[in-house]
Amino acid sequence: MLEVFASRAGPPSLKIDGRAYHSAFDPVREAERYLETALGAGDASTVVVLGEGLGYISRAVRDRLPAARVISIQYSRDLPAPPAERADTWRPGAEEVSDFLRARLGELDVEGLRVIEWPPGARIFPEESRRVQTSLQQVLRELTGSFVTTVAAGKLWLRNCIANFLAMDSALQGDLCSRTRPIIIAAPGPSLETAAPLLLELRAKADLWALPSSAPFLKAAGLTPDLLVITDPGYYAVTHLQFDAPQCPVAMPLSAARGLWRLRRPGVTSPGGTFGPLLLSQPGLIEETFLKQAGLQAPRIAPHGTVSATALNLALASTTGPVIFAGLDMCTRDLSSHARPNAFELFLLLKATRVEPFHGLSYRRNADQDALPPEGNRAVRASRALRTYAGWFATASADGRAYRLFPSAVDLPRLAGLDEKGVRRMLGECTPSDPGNHLTPDPRFPSREKRRRIVAGILDGWVGIISAGLEAARGAEGFTALGRRPSLLELAYSLEARLLLETKRKARLGDASSARDSAVILLETCKGFLETVGAKALHAA
Repeated sequence: MLEVFASRAGPPSLKIDGRAYHSAFDPVREAERYLETALGAGDASTVVVLGEGLGYISRAVRDRLPAARVISIQYSRDLPAPPAERADTWRPGAEEVSDFLRARLGELDVEGLRVIEWPPGARIFPEESRRVQTSLQQVLRELTGSFVTTVAAGKLWLRNCIANFLAMDSALQGDLCSRTRPIIIAAPGPSLETAAPLLLELRAKADLWALPSSAPFLKAAGLTPDLLVITDPGYYAVTHLQFDAPQCPVAMPLSAARGLWRLRRPGVTSPGGTFGPLLLSQPGLIEETFLKQAGLQAPRIAPHGTVSATALNLALASTTGPVIFAGLDMCTRDLSSHARPNAFELFLLLKATRVEPFHGLSYRRNADQDALPPEGNRAVRASRALRTYAGWFATASADGRAYRLFPSAVDLPRLAGLDEKGVRRMLGECTPSDPGNHLTPDPRFPSREKRRRIVAGILDGWVGIISAGLEAARGAEGFTALGRRPSLLELAYSLEARLLLETKRKARLGDASSARDSAVILLETCKGFLETVGAKALHAA
């Protein structure tokens, strides 16, 4: 039972089931004292307040750190709303807390982020506290992983966009499958080996989509997919396909790995004898600018760090039927991390010696990836990356249409498990539909010369944006020049994420001079990179 009453100091206080949530004497001063202990002498750019009750903690944060952003998480929908409750407040019963946090936190918000939890909230609502903490940790892992990926691959994404755009002679348009067609996505986990005989038997009842690392196994098993989905920008993605490129169309963003065009039949043959993929649009300045300038429309599929997530979202957007994963284990099985044969296994076999045998190398590879057993099951292990991906799948919105064949020990509650009987029954109950895709070459795809002009125009425009920002950063605006120009900030983050984060940290700590100098170096580096990559790409084309 909630009991709101006036404290001795005047502001309202709160009891829940007879237990004090705020001080009966002075809840405002109580919150201020707690904040002194929780934050110490440190500063913060964003503060996430968990289980705060009547809003005194958020108010204390805003009084102490007026420039900081405050996100409030309540543990009960029944708590009375503070008089000035803001939009950045979550209450149970609304959207999932993980979705709420993903919508309000970005990669750059991790710098200077502090999380504080009001102790009475954790004591009175222990289950909600644990659930929120788990969701928050998952979102922070995703953001950190995304930032690390951007640091490592930001420039590569742009290089790939340019190289792929210039190398393509056509692109595809149309429907990936019939609107009610079931789709089976072959992920590369070890259980794909178990599922293969069943997939062969049921092949005619569903479309089969492949991920790059499952392609070698599918070819060995005699399974030809209807579509290959690729998003990874690194060369390993194409290595999986080097000798096992499936004879089917490819769905990919422009930022995916280069070299796909050198493989045998990477797409479908158009009347003119050329190849092309179905392009995907990943939200972001770089890819969307290329597609817009080329006048191309593409399915908009947000990235989530793993091609499996992209394939799931693309499938859910393409059909109203069920989407079934095979091989989505999110863990190893003994020393096997992928269905075999697999390109990674070949690398280890070639490296093996008498004193460093294959199984020893496999064990070390798992150990180096910080592979840990899921809670309650030590028979399998999961790397840090797989644990992050599994956390996303555990909260993914799949409309109740996503399933997992022969599920592993890693629990993914949003993807219902299916055994052999379950998948037979499900596919048997589906409305009969035409197999395969309905893709044709897109007549709007620009000519080679026009693509060169588009690339030159885009890069010149971006250099102009950075030059204007550089002039402002050297002048009175300083570091704030980045925040006042969204396109400039997104370019800086894509190309020099680490330096941008360091610049943001210096500004947050009040070192305006160092922040301005860092912003100037950041923009000069971005400008130099764009000029260099443009000259090389256009010369090679």
